[in-house]
Amino acid sequence: MKTLKPLARWAAPLTLALSLSALATQAHAFQPGNTECIAPAGAGGGWDMTCRLVGKAMQDQKIISGTMQVTNKAGGGGGAAYAEVANKRNSDDNLIVAASSATATRLAQGAYPGNTMDQMRWVAAVGADYGMIAVAADSPIKTLPELLAKVKAEPSSVAFAGGSAVGGWDHLKVLIAARKAGISNVRSVKYVAFDGGGEAVTQLLAGKVQAFTGDISEAKGFVDAGKIKVLAVMAPERLTGDFAKFPTAKEQGLD
Repeated sequence: MKTLKPLARWAAPLTLALSLSALATQAHAFQPGNTECIAPAGAGGGWDMTCRLVGKAMQDQKIISGTMQVTNKAGGGGGAAYAEVANKRNSDDNLIVAASSATATRLAQGAYPGNTMDQMRWVAAVGADYGMIAVAADSPIKTLPELLAKVKAEPSSVAFAGGSAVGGWDHLKVLIAARKAGISNVRSVKYVAFDGGGEAVTQLLAGKVQAFTGDISEAKGFVDAGKIKVLAVMAPERLTGDFAKFPTAKEQGLD
């Protein structure tokens, strides 16, 4: 089976899983014809982008012969995407579901009824997408500690928007940062879950929420355009390139 060359540098680890029904043999995983990539979030988010980048790379490298169709299935913390794979198990097309280490762990733990690890074959690790916490460019908030201090003083004054369900990675990174900042009642932190990171960014720019918690890929264009201010990147050290100027949470004492 051909290997997929690296596609991205950004990370919660991103992987692809292939429905076993689409496999002819181990040596020939992708049958001739179209391939469908199921993204476990709404359009415009990191999962959607992952599917599209992977599709182009697979076509360029001639791993697939047909087109790559992207289907967005948000809900259930990834469960809706796995259910979609199950529902289309007898399809003639190749079926791929984009996954992260978090959703794969939930699958292994039996969190998605009717879907199990042995129904999937893990195809490739395709990249990593670091998380970040950001605000609109015109926000007076300049640092992550400053934002969390405001949350601590007035919990109802800040709503965080993310593209994962309550309890998902976008939500958890806010709760972890809040705990590190000395907020003992992390349940007081307001989090609004949207169908994908793209919608969460839109709500931030519209002023409906005060902060964004998501992945770099979901907001990079708006960061580059100066519409979003990055307060912290959830990486062990500063990134290179365009994001080198943004501090990590660790630098700000919130490791």
